Amino acid sequence: MVPSRKGEPMGASRAIRSRAATALMVLAIAAPQAAPARELPSSAVMIDGDDRLSPAAFAEKNGLSRQQLASRFGATGLVRCGGAVGTGQLVGAGNVIVTAAHMLFAPDGLSRDRKALCTFEIETSGGRQVVPIRLADTLCGSREPYADPAMRDWAVVPLERTVPGVRPYPLGSALKVPGRLVLVAAARTGGVEAHSLQHCRARVQTARAPDGLREVAIDCDAEGGTSGAALLDEEGSFQGVYVGFRSAHPGQPGPFSMSHYNFGVTAEGGLRRAIMDVVSRHQPLSAAAD
Repeated sequence: MVPSRKGEPMGASRAIRSRAATALMVLAIAAPQAAPARELPSSAVMIDGDDRLSPAAFAEKNGLSRQQLASRFGATGLVRCGGAVGTGQLVGAGNVIVTAAHMLFAPDGLSRDRKALCTFEIETSGGRQVVPIRLADTLCGSREPYADPAMRDWAVVPLERTVPGVRPYPLGSALKVPGRLVLVAAARTGGVEAHSLQHCRARVQTARAPDGLREVAIDCDAEGGTSGAALLDEEGSFQGVYVGFRSAHPGQPGPFSMSHYNFGVTAEGGLRRAIMDVVSRHQPLSAAAD
């Protein structure tokens, strides 16, 4: 396996390679169009071919109107933190996002941005919103995700304010394995914004935590920028978060196997409780007029 974590500066990858030959490759998004193997970035893990679609192409293929696409799959945006660019999404509330922990925390456990000035960016009906992340209030599986098992590489983070005009993804039922899913991502290698959606499948459970959270191998396609992307059901309910890949030949397409796959963690156990906790604690206050 080739070790690395994506959505991060190149120097960090070299440091991780020196740490452990069995480390995880953690990616970050999807390019919306297929590319020959020789043109794929080394972080890309394509299962057979590249089946990712642009939002417009996904809507057309699945008979969805623009409004239906936005309602079901429109809560995904960019996470920017220091030199890292990846994916995050509103889950449970308009001021709470879920992403991968390594999008926010460097290998030393500190914020990727020295001033903790990380942001969530998303297109809404009212225009583009850039909202600061309240990094100090993060609940996550680990603030040192490179040192811990991949199942702890998730983060639930409140925002400084609510994003208007977006339907947050509701928490869904447990992800079925094997079972269908939709992977929604917002960026690609090099921090380029490129939203994509893909129908794919959860194939095999690769690990399980005592609290019920599972790590699941998926046959979705991904590359640098997909880290933190949403695993959704057909109706746009949140079932998990993309973490990374394990591959003996990243950058070269191949069939799904236990030496060539992408993976995520399910919205169960500690992750599910963290989402409910952060949503509850950061509900916007309101009062009825007398």
